[in-house]
Amino acid sequence: MKKNAFYIALLLILMPLGLFVQSELNPTRIPFLWTSYGVNFVLATIALFLLGWGMHHKKENLTILYLITVALKLVVYFLYFHPKFEMDGVIMRSEFFIFFVPYAIGLFIEIVALARRYQ
Repeated sequence: MKKNAFYIALLLILMPLGLFVQSELNPTRIPFLWTSYGVNFVLATIALFLLGWGMHHKKENLTILYLITVALKLVVYFLYFHPKFEMDGVIMRSEFFIFFVPYAIGLFIEIVALARRYQ
């Protein structure tokens, strides 16, 4: 639990920093950026808890748990974000980054957490 708290605190530092930078670069999409960062924070937190649980109880299935967390994030993207980006028929680069920058931050924290716990 303590280890998860450290990585969640790291998420609480990096996610707002990313949100600030992206909102400066794309000020017209701030409400949607908030949604994206909120959803990705929740998904990354769930993934950290699942992976932490897997490290202690299901070590042999850890890769499956990791792939499930990645798949869950992609399902959320394709069910919620992708249709909103496709409304005008074109997904612009700035729209792509609205979801995938916070996704990458969460993914980076998860990989670091796994690498440090697995040593």
